[in-house]
Amino acid sequence: MGCIYTRICAEDEDEFMLVDDMEKSSMIASKTRAPPPRFSRTATTLINLEPLHGGKPGKRRLTGRGLAASDSVYYGGGIPGVALDEEALQSPEYTGAVIGGYTSSNGKLRWGAHTRAGNDPLRRRKENQDSFCVSDALADEKNVTFFSVFDGHGPEGAHISHFVREAYHQSLTATYKDVILQQRATQRASVGNDLMAETFQRAAQSVTEKLTATTMDISVSGTTAVGLLVCERDIFVANLGDSRAVVAEFDEEKGSYVVRHETKDHKPELPDERQRIEAHNGRVFEWGSYRVWLQDVDMPGLAMSRSFGDSVAKTVGVTSEPDVVYVDRVPFSNTEHPSFAVLASDGVWEFISTDECLALISECILSANMSPQEACNALIAEAYDRWNAEEDVVDDITAIVVYF
Repeated sequence: MGCIYTRICAEDEDEFMLVDDMEKSSMIASKTRAPPPRFSRTATTLINLEPLHGGKPGKRRLTGRGLAASDSVYYGGGIPGVALDEEALQSPEYTGAVIGGYTSSNGKLRWGAHTRAGNDPLRRRKENQDSFCVSDALADEKNVTFFSVFDGHGPEGAHISHFVREAYHQSLTATYKDVILQQRATQRASVGNDLMAETFQRAAQSVTEKLTATTMDISVSGTTAVGLLVCERDIFVANLGDSRAVVAEFDEEKGSYVVRHETKDHKPELPDERQRIEAHNGRVFEWGSYRVWLQDVDMPGLAMSRSFGDSVAKTVGVTSEPDVVYVDRVPFSNTEHPSFAVLASDGVWEFISTDECLALISECILSANMSPQEACNALIAEAYDRWNAEEDVVDDITAIVVYF
C-alpha cells in the first residue's frame, strides 16, 4: 500500500511519520468528527493535571490539581482529561500559577510559573504536552535551586515530558552530590563550568537510561529540556532542544534591562548540528522547517537536533547532551531593579522574540511593579493572544519567570 506523510500530532510540527492510506483516512475522520454540542470549539480545552502515574502519590502532596509539591519540588503540566471552559482553564488549580508566586528557602529568589494547554479546533480532546519543575534546595543545599521547562512532541509527548520533569531533577540531584559536593569535600574547589557541565551531562545520560527502560514508545516521541541552576550567586543554564532561557540584568548607565545570556535553539540546520547528523548518516532538509531524516526513509522529520527520547532520530546523530553555560557576575538582591530569567517552551517563542520578551518583563517590573508570578501570567497571556491572532490553533504555552 502506498505511503504518504501526515503529522503525528496536531499540537506541534516537531515530527512527521509515515502512515498508509487506510490509517490516514481513520485519522482524518477522528480529527474532523464534530464534538458534542455542549462543547465550544473556540472556548474549550481538555486537560487533566492529575499525577501521571496511578496509585498513591506517596510523599508527594497535591496543591490544588495543577501543582504537585514534595518537600521543595514543584511540578506543573497537563495530560488528557476532562473538558474545561476558558474560565476554568485560567484558574490556578489548572495552570500551576499561585497568587504571589514563590520564594526560595534562602529568601534570595522569587519566581512564578504558568502552564496552559493550547487550543485545536479540529480535535475535541487536547493534551498539554508541556510541563515544568522547580526543585528548591536541590541536593539539600539551601542555596541551590533548579528551574526547568519541558515541551513534549509526538504521540507520547505528554507522558515523556511528565516523566522527564521528574527524572531530570532527581538525576541532577544524584550527580550534583557525586560531582560537585564530592569535589568540594576533597579539594574545596568552587563550582566551575567544567564541573557543572559534567554534572548536567551525567544527569542527562541517566535520564536517557531511565526513559529507555520504561514501556513508553519513544521511537518518534520526545521532549525538549531547558534548565537554569542557581548555585549561591552562580547561574548555570543547560539546554537541549528549542525551548529557551533568557537571563537579563538592569544596566544603570542605560537605565534599562539588557540580555546577559540566551540559549541557542538546537535546530538541525545549524552548521555544527548538521555536521554531526550527516556524520551519522542522517539527512537534513526542509519540510516546512528544517528537519532530521533517515538516509533512505523520509522519517522521522524531527524539527530539532537535540532532545530526550526520539530513539529513531538518535540513530542519525540527534543527541540528548545539553549545552551548559555559566552566566557570571549577574547582580542579585536588587529589589527595585532585580535581575531576572525567563524559561519557556516554544509556545512563547513562536511569536515573541527575545527582545520583545525582555521589553515585556521589563515593563512589568519598571512600570507596574509586578511580582514574578504576575509577570509570568502577562507573558503567557501575550503569547496566547498572538497565537490567536496568527493561527487557527494555539500551541501549549509554559513559562517560569525568576527574579534574583
